[in-house]
Parts: sequence; C-alpha cells; structure tokens
Amino acid sequence: MRTGAFFRRWMSDTRGNYAIIFALTLIPILVAIGGAIDISQAYVVKQRLTRALDAAGLAVAGQTGLTNAQIQTMAQAYFNANYPASKIGVPGTISVTSTENNVNLTVAAEMPTSLMGLVGIPKLNISASSQITKMGKKIEVVLVLDTTGSMGSSNKLSTLKTAAKNLLTTLQAAAGTDGDIKVAIVPFAVDVNVGTAYKNETWLKWTWTTPKTQTCSGNWWNQTCSDKEYDISKNSWKGCVIDRDQDYDISATMPITVTDLSRYPADNDDCAPVTLMPLTSDWTALTSKINALAANGNTNTTIGLVWGWQMLTQGAVLSNAAAPNPTKLDKVIVYLTDGDNTENRFTTSQSAIDARMSAACTKVKAANIQIYTIRVMDGNESLLKGCATNASMYFSVTAASQLTTVFDTIAQTLSNLRISK
Repeated sequence: MRTGAFFRRWMSDTRGNYAIIFALTLIPILVAIGGAIDISQAYVVKQRLTRALDAAGLAVAGQTGLTNAQIQTMAQAYFNANYPASKIGVPGTISVTSTENNVNLTVAAEMPTSLMGLVGIPKLNISASSQITKMGKKIEVVLVLDTTGSMGSSNKLSTLKTAAKNLLTTLQAAAGTDGDIKVAIVPFAVDVNVGTAYKNETWLKWTWTTPKTQTCSGNWWNQTCSDKEYDISKNSWKGCVIDRDQDYDISATMPITVTDLSRYPADNDDCAPVTLMPLTSDWTALTSKINALAANGNTNTTIGLVWGWQMLTQGAVLSNAAAPNPTKLDKVIVYLTDGDNTENRFTTSQSAIDARMSAACTKVKAANIQIYTIRVMDGNESLLKGCATNASMYFSVTAASQLTTVFDTIAQTLSNLRISK
C-alpha cells in the first residue's frame, strides 16, 4: 500500500476514539469525586474542632482568679484532650480571649487532601470558633439528702460525701462573685433536724397526736382507741420536727401563730442526727456539714422535699432565700434517696406516703423550682422520675460509685454557662 493512502486511512479510523475520550475525562471525574470526599471530611474536622473548643471554653469560663496565661494553658489542655493528635487534621495552638461576660476561642487546622492534590491542592485550611457566655444568673441550690439507716451500707454515704463535696467545689469556682451561688443542705430521715437553738420559737408545738400509733383499752370486742399523744419537753428536745398537720405538711407557708395546725410538731422518736443548713456561700461550712452526715432512721421522703422547698421560699421558716426572679435567679433542689417510704407522722403505708410526696413535688415545680432526683440503688423509680422537672433531670444509679459522675454532671449544668455561638 502506498504511504499516502495508508496515512489517509489511519487518520479516518475512529474505532479507538471512545477509549481515548474516556481516558481524558477520567481524571476530572476522579478529581471531582476526590474533592467531594475531601470537602466532606473537612466538614467533619470543623465539627470536631468546634466541639473541642466548646469543651475547652466551658472548662475555663467558670474559673476565677486565673491569669491569661493560666486560662490559655487550661483551655489548650482541654482542647487537646478532646481533639487528640490521632484525629484527622493538624490543629495549631488555640487562641483564647476571656472577658467579664464571654470566653472566645478560635483555632485553625490543616487537613491533607486525597485526590485534590492532583490539581495542586495538597491541603485544606479549616478554622473553627466558639463563644461561651457567662449567663450572669444567680443560683440558690438545696441538697436534700437521705441520711436514713440504709445509707450506711454499700459505701453509699461515704461516696455521697465525696460527690457532694466535688459539686460544692465546682459551684464555688463557677460563682465568680461571692454570693452569686448559695447552697443549703437538708439531711432527712422521718424527721428533719432544725436544731435546739430554736426551742423558743412560736412556730413549734410541743403537744400533738399521731394516728399511726394508737392507745387502746377494753376487751377485744369492745375496745376504745385513741391517737397516741406526744408531749415533748423543751429541755429534752433533740431539735427535730415531724410533718405538720395535713395539708400544711406539703406547704412552704409560714405557720399562722393562731392556728395550731400550721405549727411544726417537735419530735424525738426518729431524729436525723445532723441539723439542716440554710442557704450560704460559706463553702468551708458547707463542706463541714457534708462531712458530718450520719446514717440513722427510717424514710420519709416528703418531709425532706418540703424542707428543701422552704429553704428556697422567701419568708418561710429558717429561710434566707431571695424573692423569686426567674430572669435573674435560678432555684434548684438536688434530691437524693436510697429507699422506699416507710414512715411519716400519719402512717407506715408506703403508698400513702408516696401520695403525699407526689403532691409535694407538683407544688414545688409549680413554684418554679427545678428538681433533680437521684435514686441510689433502691426506691420508687416512678415516684422519683415523676418528681424531677424532666426526664433528663432524673438519675438512677446501681452502685454507689456512680454518684460521683452524677453529681459532676449536675454541677456542670448548675455552673450556669451556655454555648452562645
């Protein structure tokens, strides 16, 4: 074949064009796919960076008395813990700016690309930021703590003391200004101990009756029974009070001096050994009160909750609480118990005492008081879950060792910080 004819035939042959065209278009297709993967990965990196910044910001925002260098060191440590070197992307040093009201954090990271490197983009620069706002709300917290005999078993009371003191430490750090956060402590069993120093107060009554223990006389076919009468001597009084007459027993109102039904009956039979402590920001005294807790007696959950409510009610007995102001002040009860109700002033029926507790819970929440409830291994789960402000504020632990985590979680929430950006 002549050379010219062969060349013209070769030029007109189109049988291999599709393979050439596919080969030429494959590269941009792969680059586009690789780009989509890289961009998706960059989005994940940005999310992780932001979460790590949030954790660092929350850690330092509640701290007081730290220098800028100390704030930077602490924030970097929390960031590194939440964004370790094994994560995708290589972050630089975070930038922290702390003001009276906010903590602002930023960071940049480099992420190596995959197929985007084919078109000269070997890495992507990713930045993230976070702002933590110190809400500025004040807070009043009451720790209502079961100190019945069962709390002395399975390391419950000793672990509770450690967990509660950790909570106090967190709240003290978050307070900022002294008095912004105040805490009260109400230990309870069947009674609550207010202290013998109040024996001359008009809101106490020394003679009262109880239907749960009756005195009967006569033959079995012709008996007459009367409620057991108590007549407590001021000089022998241990400082405890039992439930008021119904329906004052689920009320935070101040006793009416002309109405004996509204006064607090003095009691010695099942006296909680440690006195309550009204709201204070004396962190040393609060810690000492926690250390002094001791286990004794039967369970009356209602009286503990009601006295916690009273500590948060302005004008109630022994209360130094501020007036309600939801925009500037949060009022919170952290309530812990480890058992079913066994006894109150009126009955030894669990269901009857549970009903009083449920009614009290409804009233406390209606007073705009937040309730956290903690069930320690035993107790009426339905009652305690229903008493909490919402499901996320109810905790049930199967071992005392879990209390530390529960109290840490509550303490972090009570630090009154929020992520604003």
